[in-house]
Amino acid sequence: MTNTSKNHTISKFIAKLLVRLFILLLLFALAPFVFEKKTARPLEQTFVYMEHKWALIFPGLLFLSFFVLLVLTLRHRYQQTDLNWMLSLNTALLVVYVVMLYVRLYPLIFG
Repeated sequence: MTNTSKNHTISKFIAKLLVRLFILLLLFALAPFVFEKKTARPLEQTFVYMEHKWALIFPGLLFLSFFVLLVLTLRHRYQQTDLNWMLSLNTALLVVYVVMLYVRLYPLIFG
C-alpha cells in the first residue's frame, strides 16, 4: 500500500478538474454549429480580422504546451505532482484565454 501526500491528491484532483473544464469549454465552441438558426447572420458571412498575426504565436505555444503536458501526465497516470501542477497552471491559463476569446467572438456570432 502506497502512502500518497495530501499535495499529490490535491494536484491530481485539480489537474483532472481543469482539463475537464477546458474540454467542456471547447465543446461550448460548437454551439454556433448546433444553433445555426439562432445566429445573427449565417456563419459564412461572419469574418474576424486580426491586425497582428504574431499575436497567435503565444496562444499556439500555450495550446502546444498543454498537449505535451497532457500526454506526459496521462502517460504517468497523474502520479507526478510536478507535472500535475504544471498541467493545472497551463490549463488555467488556457481557460482564461478561451473565455476571453469567447467574450469577444460570441457577440459577433449571436448579435
